[in-house]
Amino acid sequence: MLGRPGGKTLVFVRRVASVKELKRKLDERYDKWLLARLRRELPEEVLPRFKGLVERYQVERREALEREHDLEWVRESDADRGGADTFFAWFFRGEGPPRIVSGANIQQRFTQRGTAYSTFFEDNYVAWVLGGDPDEADTRLASALGLELDLMRHNLRALSVRFLPRVKRLARADRFEAVQAAAIEALKDKPGPFQMLARTVWAERFESTFPMPHASTAPEIGDWLEQRTFFTEIRRRPALRDAIWPEPTIRDLGEAFREQELRRQLLAATVRLGHGIIDIYVMTIRRLGSMELRAQENLDIESVNAELSRIEEYLTLLEHQMAQPKVERGWGAFDELADLSNNFALILDVNVPDARDEPLAELGTLFGRLLRQQQPVGGMAGQVNQTLVRQFRMPGYPLVLITTDLLQEGEDLHTFCSAVHHYGISWTSSAMEQRIGRIDRVRSQTDRRLSALSTSPSPDQKLQVYFPHLQDTVEFLQVRRVLDRMDAFLRLMHESLTVAGKGERRIDTTKEFERSYRPLNARPQTLRSSFPVRPEHLVGEGSDVGAVMVEVGRLTERFERLRDIQVPGIPTEWAATSLPGSLLGIAKVKNRVQPLALLLDLYGSRPRVRCISPVGRVHPDAYEDGVIVSVWRLGARIGAILDEEAGSYVLTVEEDVLLTAESQYDAARLQALLNRVVDQADRLEQEYLPGLEQFS
Repeated sequence: MLGRPGGKTLVFVRRVASVKELKRKLDERYDKWLLARLRRELPEEVLPRFKGLVERYQVERREALEREHDLEWVRESDADRGGADTFFAWFFRGEGPPRIVSGANIQQRFTQRGTAYSTFFEDNYVAWVLGGDPDEADTRLASALGLELDLMRHNLRALSVRFLPRVKRLARADRFEAVQAAAIEALKDKPGPFQMLARTVWAERFESTFPMPHASTAPEIGDWLEQRTFFTEIRRRPALRDAIWPEPTIRDLGEAFREQELRRQLLAATVRLGHGIIDIYVMTIRRLGSMELRAQENLDIESVNAELSRIEEYLTLLEHQMAQPKVERGWGAFDELADLSNNFALILDVNVPDARDEPLAELGTLFGRLLRQQQPVGGMAGQVNQTLVRQFRMPGYPLVLITTDLLQEGEDLHTFCSAVHHYGISWTSSAMEQRIGRIDRVRSQTDRRLSALSTSPSPDQKLQVYFPHLQDTVEFLQVRRVLDRMDAFLRLMHESLTVAGKGERRIDTTKEFERSYRPLNARPQTLRSSFPVRPEHLVGEGSDVGAVMVEVGRLTERFERLRDIQVPGIPTEWAATSLPGSLLGIAKVKNRVQPLALLLDLYGSRPRVRCISPVGRVHPDAYEDGVIVSVWRLGARIGAILDEEAGSYVLTVEEDVLLTAESQYDAARLQALLNRVVDQADRLEQEYLPGLEQFS
């Protein structure tokens, strides 16, 4: 819309009203593209009906504009919001127009468990575990269980009861899942080559899916073992699978299966809620030959072969897009899914990091919440909308995010955006750099693209920054001044520590126009750092992590043995348990006790033991001068731990000792350390808190 096809653009404007104004213009541009595409691809017999829908949308859009409460940015909500911002929002989001087969109607049928689309994005786990074609799943299962085919089907029917809800009419998806769960349960209990994988699938996918209460009887298992889905069929197309749903490379079975399911659920949510729903809608209407609801109802009772045809048709479309250069066909569903696949780990990290630990049964809801409300153009002002921010960090919609300085800092928007437009500029160079920094980051789309190059990048491969303005107007002078300041700012940060001169916030247009400014060109040369990293700075000695851990363990054991040392004249009792690298104890001194703490750390490469002993609690204003004198007189290192609630602080005495390479000297060094600390603590307590035993 503002940049390369399918690319994302971040736009900064000055006023809140500008967000709405620019968003409306881009919405209209998107509508023009979408309506032209639908008119071109929908069957001719539905075009009159479609024309009426477009006219109805245009009326509602005009009414919304007049009310000025619609056509706004997406709000935080768990509901899939529609609206009249664009035809996509009106027709493919929310509920869609009533009494018609709309895009919203189609995408909802993927999650309605009784429809023909309810198993479209499921997986046939039984066929996958058994390693064969779905058509052979029942015979392979019988063989794996060592049963005759009829007996296996009878036993499976009995097992499936626990996975069926107690309802009058069982939904299509419920029956499929119950048969799959029963078969996987039988395989996990049967020793053999499939048991380990079946146990993994059972534990991750089915063990927690028992409905309460469950059915008392189950229907025949029918053909559910042989059910083909989008994911069973993509396995038969290796090139396409590698591009959008690659096999996990993790060796651990549980982790590999979780990754496979995470990718499956995220891919499915993206197809039904993103740009790809347009393709599915066109395919559906072509098959129906009508936009009337009764035609959709007939679709739900079509044969299994008809459902397989829908899957094959969509996969063929994706393969066709994959084989055709993007410059020839434009951005499509395949590109959105390929970006999702290639950047899967990054997308989870920045948007839903908790997804890796969520139960698999809840992933559909989690990813649905992430992607619902998607619209081609997003606007944000006043308050940060985290739903919209996360969606901008995903492939696909929104392709443009328009905002004020609200998003100037604090949010990362870099994952799929390489262009920023400044329609409203700031006089402060650092503020402009902050804006650009939203997309100029490590692991950004630009960073990934440039890192993959083996040659020098072309200008269009770099991050693109635009300053729209009218030539021969004051806007030109303002942009020129800002660019000059940014250039000086960058050179200041990279090439010298000289403070830049103070710039004026006012422009004398008469003088500026007389200066005949040079054209606005980017700096061609590479910036040089005042602190370059030279090759010799990168030379260092490597370390064996395993050896380091062994040494840490050895030092910790040596430190723990200090509790067994008895210092003459200072009997000490150490607590039975403590954190690694620390010992807590109490030393008996004359008729009182002195708490102690020993802490292990390193001083350079040598182990150091620090002893800390509290003296007592005093008021902040009391004894200040005397304590300072005592530090000088005793040569002690005194600490003060402030207790804000009590309005006082605890005086402590602290001393260190380095351990030698040989542990045979540890007793002597511990004795010297305790003698100094206990003696100094005792003197301070007798001097400032006589007769008080605060830490007995």
